[in-house]
Amino acid sequence: MRGPVLTLFRAVARTARAFPDPSMGKKLLFNARELIRLRRHERDPRVIQRHLDDGHLALRVYKLLQTDEQLRRAITRKQTPPS
Repeated sequence: MRGPVLTLFRAVARTARAFPDPSMGKKLLFNARELIRLRRHERDPRVIQRHLDDGHLALRVYKLLQTDEQLRRAITRKQTPPS
């Protein structure tokens, strides 16, 4: 199960580095590392798969946030100056 975990982490890292808001990208990467660290002793394949499924779902949400400024603003509550 190590391969799928690393593949997911790399995808999260790429998304975090490309995030328009650098502080949000750093938080995303920190949270991903922390979750992997906390769950590193899990051995049940079903539980690991459930965590991977949750991670892939979260990654889809972060990719959506990456492209939708209005949604990102609503979540962060940061006001951006009008252009």
